[in-house]
Amino acid sequence: MNFNIFQDIFAKFEEISNNYKRENQYFDILYDSISSIIIFKTPTSEDISINSKKAGIVARTFTGTWNEIGIQENEDLDIFQKKLPKVTKKGDLISEFEAWSMNKEIQPRIDPKLIPIEEKLEKVRSIFNFIQNFDTRILKTKVKYLETLMTRIFVNNEGSQLRQVLPHIRVYITPVAKEGRKTDFDHFTVGGMKGFEIFEEITDIKLEELAKNSIEMLDAEKAPNGNFPIILDPNMTGLVAHESFGHGLEADQIIRERSYLKDKKNQKVASDICAIYDTPSLENKSGSYFFDDEGIRAGKNALVENGILRNFIYDRRTASLLNALPQGNGRRENYVHTIHPRMSNTYFEPGDYEIDEMISEIKKGVILVEGYFGMEDPLGGGCQCTSRKGYLIENGEKVKLLKRIALSGQVLDLFQNIDAISKDDKNFYCGTCGKGYEDLVPVSSGGPYLRIKKALISPG
Repeated sequence: MNFNIFQDIFAKFEEISNNYKRENQYFDILYDSISSIIIFKTPTSEDISINSKKAGIVARTFTGTWNEIGIQENEDLDIFQKKLPKVTKKGDLISEFEAWSMNKEIQPRIDPKLIPIEEKLEKVRSIFNFIQNFDTRILKTKVKYLETLMTRIFVNNEGSQLRQVLPHIRVYITPVAKEGRKTDFDHFTVGGMKGFEIFEEITDIKLEELAKNSIEMLDAEKAPNGNFPIILDPNMTGLVAHESFGHGLEADQIIRERSYLKDKKNQKVASDICAIYDTPSLENKSGSYFFDDEGIRAGKNALVENGILRNFIYDRRTASLLNALPQGNGRRENYVHTIHPRMSNTYFEPGDYEIDEMISEIKKGVILVEGYFGMEDPLGGGCQCTSRKGYLIENGEKVKLLKRIALSGQVLDLFQNIDAISKDDKNFYCGTCGKGYEDLVPVSSGGPYLRIKKALISPG
């Protein structure tokens, strides 16, 4: 089936949906289309990958379990009515929501569709050449440009008709420095739901700072080993919120009893000053959207308020089982992947400290800067996160640059020991999150600076 305009899709989907009465069973159908451009440049290669469009349709019905079929865009839609079962009196097995409509297309200030591929390539080359030629100690520069345009059209038998078109761009820059036998690097990432104007954020000043940072890492010292007061920068704050805490809140893990947080709702899980949210409705973030892949309006999910665990992260099914209100976290990578409860934009809210004040009150400790690696442990509740670099604090001042730092311990112990949160605006860092090693979706995470009274760190 080839569609000319999205109104055709709405009409066809509504016709199919009308064959499944809501009082008997829940039914929805989703059109999924994504196009992408990837440019990756190193000193030895220059790779361009263009996927003009990959599209498909997935329909499903709930009859006590999900029955789901996915097809490519040009296949016959009759397959859904032929193969998806029709039942009676099972509509109340999954919660019903009020119908709503939306047709929203994000228009970036500079539409990347209007920019020739040669100009995109030239931007990447310009960044590469600036850094590669900055200093003879820059051994290898890597620049990656990733542009996607995602369209989702959703109809269900509750009467919802929804369309969203979301552009995303990300740019990754990594200068690797070498001097003698020493090799190290820093990195910079920028991205979100925006257009080609993203390159306005990559100034010569930022590129020069990045190159200098990579060179300075050559002389950085190893981090100390042991329990110290620490400060997490906004990037590390987001990494811990996402990897160490957020995955344990995904409600499918709660129902399977594979989360350390399953019995913690309405209990104290962090210090009183902590507030943590997951909010897909934020504007222009990497994990933002208007509705999820189950037609639920994107909201603001209060995970922790005043240190108390208030909510889990739900899709339609888990919200029904746990008698909860979903906030738009039912997500799938594309039409051939299953929906799971997933994070979107996960972050700590700001506090009331100045960062200089937080540092000044530490006699000996460490600042962890730039989240680099994190491993989820939803069953055990362990924190396994690594920063790209850090700083040693002595007598209230930053005194030494440190190499990679590993943060470990139990998440709830760390959160209970948070004693200061900076008043800085929330900073967000874009990325991609998998459910295990699959089902990749765009996300962001962040927050302000956090200070933890005592935490176990070691060289990364």
